[in-house]
Amino acid sequence: MADKIQVQGETLASGAVIAERHRNPADLLPAQPTANYTFAGICAILAMLVFAAMVVILWLDWSALKMA
Repeated sequence: MADKIQVQGETLASGAVIAERHRNPADLLPAQPTANYTFAGICAILAMLVFAAMVVILWLDWSALKMA
């Protein structure tokens, strides 16, 4: 019962054998460089600052309207 199965140079213990069509293709491909998200991070920070400024401006405008 403890047969070993040879699959593409790998020795697998007995059990379920994953068909080639069900394997993750990312495991077979060489590692690709990771993406650089520096520009996206800078844009997100700037958008947050603009949003905060708009909230402050609207709050000040609302305070001025309440006083009138």
